[in-house]
Amino acid sequence: MKLLCDLGHTHIKWAWADGRALADCGSAPYGGEDGYAAQIAGGEAPSAVQAISVARDRNAAFAGFCQERWGLMPQWHGSVREGFGVSSLYAPAESLGADRFAALVGVHVRHPDRSVCVVDCGTAITVDVLDAHGVFRGGAILPGLAVAARALQGVAPMLTVPVDDRCFGPCGRTTGEAVGAGLMVGTAGAIERLVHDQEVIVGVGALLILTGGDALRISPYLTCPYEHRPHLTLEGLAVMAA
Repeated sequence: MKLLCDLGHTHIKWAWADGRALADCGSAPYGGEDGYAAQIAGGEAPSAVQAISVARDRNAAFAGFCQERWGLMPQWHGSVREGFGVSSLYAPAESLGADRFAALVGVHVRHPDRSVCVVDCGTAITVDVLDAHGVFRGGAILPGLAVAARALQGVAPMLTVPVDDRCFGPCGRTTGEAVGAGLMVGTAGAIERLVHDQEVIVGVGALLILTGGDALRISPYLTCPYEHRPHLTLEGLAVMAA
């Protein structure tokens, strides 16, 4: 079986793939006892390692791990102008994050004749729109929850930044609740505004797909229907690596 890996800014995600079928999906930070090395390396050796990365400073260490453990070098995949049923209007095409392109490929295979807005809730939150013809029309990038919280505390260190996942309403009655409201309700509102404006371009009724590590933290604050695909980038990578 092939090992598929998505190297993000703070975590690496992986899955074992037999064709396009995924199994044993996982996620881990890069270092420490919870790092990926201890979790991925315990199983059978893969026939090949296929990878995408937005953390190029970690690529060499990951390649070294694969070489040392299995005698394999990863095959890296990136964004292209046209391929796997997706045409990109991004300029230049290769500057689109490989994870964003893989997510578009994955969603196009699953919903080939449907306009789709893909929201990836990770270190950064991306909101990308694919029309019913498989054309990537563009997207938006905003800070993820953790990044926004750190930025706010960095310039206003006396603010209390909530660390739990309790439900925040729009009218916080403590500083922590007010910050939580801004982070959670504000982020959800920004996503819905972007999806609404993207629908103006591709037509009302675009399917909203959520993915990324914070998808389930943000989803309770959304007022529109959505489909949750936690392994969407790896689903797309499976297509790209087939």
